[in-house]
Amino acid sequence: MSDAPDDPVPPQAPPATFEFLVHTLFTQALMALGRIPNPITKQAQRNPATAKHFIDTLAMLEQKTAGTLSTDEARKQVEVQPELRKMVLN
Repeated sequence: MSDAPDDPVPPQAPPATFEFLVHTLFTQALMALGRIPNPITKQAQRNPATAKHFIDTLAMLEQKTAGTLSTDEARKQVEVQPELRKMVLN
């Protein structure tokens, strides 16, 4: 007999923060660039149009939130975009 409870508690969702949003978009772009595998298919596949969409979304967020972010939020946002753009060129 298993020690698992009858009604397992579902995992908690992470808090809805700006940093988490940026990290989510960054991760999606990495997947679209073929840098990390899709967690469902376990396959790494390139989709440049989708990668561009996520990179453009990050750029739009930077423009729309200019001057309103905390230092940590702004730093995270500024760090990921150049990294992704370098990956597109390689």
